[in-house]
Amino acid sequence: MTDVLPSPRHAARVVGRNALVFSKLWKGALLPQFLDPLFYLLALGFGLGTYVATINGQDYRDFLAPGLIASAAMWSAAFECTYNVYFRMNETRLYDAILATPVEVQDLVAGDLTWSAIRSTIYGTVFLVVVTAFGLIHSPWAILLPPLVALGGLCMSVIAYTFTALIPRIDLYSYFFTLGITPMFLFSGIFFPFDELPGFAEVIAWFTPLYHSVEISRAMATGPGPMVLVHAAWLIAVTAALFVVPVRAVRRRLVA
Repeated sequence: MTDVLPSPRHAARVVGRNALVFSKLWKGALLPQFLDPLFYLLALGFGLGTYVATINGQDYRDFLAPGLIASAAMWSAAFECTYNVYFRMNETRLYDAILATPVEVQDLVAGDLTWSAIRSTIYGTVFLVVVTAFGLIHSPWAILLPPLVALGGLCMSVIAYTFTALIPRIDLYSYFFTLGITPMFLFSGIFFPFDELPGFAEVIAWFTPLYHSVEISRAMATGPGPMVLVHAAWLIAVTAALFVVPVRAVRRRLVA
């Protein structure tokens, strides 16, 4: 197990490097992924929401907004740990240079994942501020949402990083986004509850990280219950279980 346990000091160096790059590019990087959930909020919340007044006794815009906070974090994590990691690993060969230093593979992966979670939290928190300004957040518990957004972003980051570490070609991302991210976005309870769907739909959704992130966000926006701990525990368990996969896959690719 020592070959997968990262050094916090070395992982922090990787985080610092990624944060420095982001500090120079944040204006162009932040806007597109911020606008995407905003457009959904305006089109569905304030458009469709004029026809669908309530869902389960809750105003449709209040129902929709927390889920979009979670989705903003998911999209951020997905792009950071797919295309960005792929280019650093395979095109610019940056990771070869990093691994020539005392940084080990597990430190590199842990640093990338930590940075991805931080970036997801930035996107989710910015969108939280926006929906709060629209008057769509009704619980003071929402102030504790950013670290829980980070947890969902970290879980999504591990999944995306695992895919990146295993694929041989960049064009395979079309399968990841078309068959993975998009269905998760549409069927994780952001836009509608599962009440009227077949039972298997909720079972499938339960095994996706976005479903748990959405449930956490919605609970914190209206008043949390004990299920928040269950959803958080699931995200932690998946993250911990998967971490070893990209570490060993990246080691085989770059070292062995």
